[in-house]
Formats: sequence, C-alpha cells, structure tokens
Amino acid sequence: MRCATVIVVWMVLFVWCASPAGAQSGDQRVQYEPTWESLDKHQTPEWHINAKLGLFVYPPHQTEAEWKAYWAKQGLPDKPYLYGDGAWDRVTWDADALAQTAVDMGARYLVLCVDPTSYFLIYPSKYADIEGSKFTRFGPPDRDWVGEVAAAVRQRGLRLGLYRNYLHPGKNPYWMRTMQEMIDRYQPATLWFDGDKLSYPADELRSRELLAYYYNHSKKQDEVACEDALGSYKGATWGKRLDHGDWYRKENPPPGTEISDGHFVRYETLNMADFRSPRGPSGGIVNNYIEWIAQTVSHGGNLEIATWWSPDSLVEAHTRTLRQIGDWLKVNGEAIYDTRPWRQGKPRGETTSGIDVRFTVKGDSLYAILFDWPGVQFTLSHLRAAEGATVEMLGRQAPDAKLPWKQTDEGVVIEVPPIGHYQARRPGWAPGYAVEVPCDHAYSFKVTPRPEWVP
Repeated sequence: MRCATVIVVWMVLFVWCASPAGAQSGDQRVQYEPTWESLDKHQTPEWHINAKLGLFVYPPHQTEAEWKAYWAKQGLPDKPYLYGDGAWDRVTWDADALAQTAVDMGARYLVLCVDPTSYFLIYPSKYADIEGSKFTRFGPPDRDWVGEVAAAVRQRGLRLGLYRNYLHPGKNPYWMRTMQEMIDRYQPATLWFDGDKLSYPADELRSRELLAYYYNHSKKQDEVACEDALGSYKGATWGKRLDHGDWYRKENPPPGTEISDGHFVRYETLNMADFRSPRGPSGGIVNNYIEWIAQTVSHGGNLEIATWWSPDSLVEAHTRTLRQIGDWLKVNGEAIYDTRPWRQGKPRGETTSGIDVRFTVKGDSLYAILFDWPGVQFTLSHLRAAEGATVEMLGRQAPDAKLPWKQTDEGVVIEVPPIGHYQARRPGWAPGYAVEVPCDHAYSFKVTPRPEWVP
C-alpha cells in the first residue's frame, strides 16, 4: 500500500512539473510568444466585456518650475507652459475621492493617465532622472500617485487600468523598461496607448514583445486587456474592428448602426460630448452620456468617460455630472451591465411614434431603452412577443413593474397606465398627475422571454 501511495505522489508531481510554467492554484498559465499567432490566442476577458462603463482620468500636471527645469536639463529650447491652475501644487488631489467618484458614477473600472506629457511620470520610476533617460517625474520625490489610486480603486472593488503615450523604444531609451516596471508593480487590468502607436511598424515599436510581457507577467493573465493600438497596421482599421489585442477604440466618429466586429471602447471626454448625443443635437450633458452608454453597449462596446482631475473648479463640475449618470444607472443598470447586443434582432430601432430605441439582452430577457418618455402607450415595432410574456419597466413602483401589453401586426403595444389606475388596489396612495416616471432621461423596458424580430 505504501509503495502504491509513493507511485501516486510521484505521478502527481510529474504532471505538475510538466504543466506550463507559472501554473497557479489549478489555473493553466500560457507562455505567450511575441508573435501575432501566439498573442491572438488571448481572449478578451469577460469582466471587460461585462463592465460597460469606465472612468478615464487625466491627473494634474507638472509645475512651471518643473517644466522649465526639464527642458533646460535636456538642452532643448523651453516650450510654452500651458497648465496654470492644473499644476499639482495648485489642486486638491484625493485618490479616495477620485475612486469614490468612479463608484458613484457606476463605473466598473478606472483608467489613470501615467504620463500626461509623455516624459513626466507620476510614479517613482527607477528609470527617471538617470543618465541617458528622457524620463523625469513631478511632485514630491516620495509620492506614488499611481499607487495611491491603485489602492483606493481596488479597495472599492474596481479594476485599475493605465494609459501611456507609446514612445518609439529606439528613440526613447528606457521607455520599454518603464512599461515593464509599471506592469510588474501595478498589475494593470487594462492598458491604453497614444503617442507613436500608429506611426511605426510593430517590429520597430517592439509592441509584440511588450504585449507578450504584459500577458506573461500579469498574475491573472486571462483577466487583462490591451488596446489594439500596437503599430501602423492599425491605421487601416482604426475605429472599425478588432485586429490584435483585446479591444479597439472608437473616438469621435459617428456612432454607427451595426454590432461591432470585436469588443471596443468608446472614448468620450466631458468637455466634448456636452454638445451632442449619438442621435444628433444635445439633450443636455447628462442626457447625452446616458444615450452614449445605451448606444455603445447595444452595439458591443464599453463607454469610457474622460475627465481632467484639475483644476478644482473643473473637478467639482465633472463630479456633479458623473454622479447624475450614476443615479440613472441605479435605476437602469440591469439593462446595461453584463448584457450583450441583440444578435437575433437589431441593436437599435424606433417606436411607431419615432422614439429612438436601443436593445440589449441578458439571459432570456430583451431590454428596450427608449431615449424619450413614451407617454401612456407605445409600440415597439418589428417585435413579436410570446404568449404569456411579461413586460416590466425598470424602476417603476406603482404597484409593481409589470405593464399590460398586446401583440398587433405593427409590433408589441405596451401600456404605461396612470398611477390613479392603481388606487383601488393600493389604498392610501396619493393621486398621481399622470404616470410614475422612475428616472430622468432614457427609460428601460424588459420583455421576458425575448421576443422575435420580425423584418
């Protein structure tokens, strides 16, 4: 018996040793090679697809003295200093308040810009301010701005992403090392890039090498997501589809009408989308972003809202807007988080009265998000519901969320009865004016089981 036990133990050890390097806690790790064939086997993580909303943050800038000292040290002509009240010594930087704002707005992750002006790093890098390096840092020498945000974000159950300007490694010594240092130290759940990302081939940028390092040195390699911005190849498909990496970016192009070819992130800044919604003219800054959320999620992507965390007056205004978005998601988040595009139907449509609609699905339910209040009755065209289906309005309380409906040749006709309709069933309720409106801006209706799309 003892001999048999020894044999079994040696067999277990043999299997464990023969497994891929780095296997932990029963999870099989993959050793990615710096080739597209190998890297493309990495799957976009479910958490990123499910998150739907992120907060993108530009930190305060360096002081004018730090700016002038840097260019003098580089032996280059001084460049105009443009940041004024946005400098770190003039703002109130509170990592906990920042992370809490992300929670309050309904974001599932936060992306922090690490180098707002390429060469100034906001964390203590061993490759900054050394011989041969173009990189420097700003702020108190012992302050780790990234570490502060990482701790605050993770304490609240959110994920941390990092943004860098991708700089040509051959022209910027130590850039690749700073990237590897950041990956090892902060374990970012997602990476963003700008800078030289599309200006040179992947070979010159050593981007496949970097992506392999990211996947191989992440503790949970199947839970990290890198932007598809890794060389000049991307110029042909920028904003159009996913080629490599885990998600691609849409930034400022028209909203689109078809479900995306691959997961994407829509980047919208708080100083840009105040004048437009995905359907055209502005309906108000909060309304616009809520419509961008519904538009983006229904077409297969995440929305990331970018804010500048300086100066203080701007932070106050942006925080107010973000919290109002969070209020809407508290009512309607079921139609947003963890959903998928409706591939058996359409991502968008209209009621018969012309109200814009965006569709999402989850489980056996279809969610119809109407961009305008429909009144006491509306028709979702092209839909055929099953007999016995239930229709609910998210957030409605009078006396429950279920609504009367009927099937017609035009589609599913849904009623939103006046509150007074329920007085006899719930004594003591004060008479309502017309109907109970559970939120501002867009309104979400849930149909279970999913209806059919009828062309």
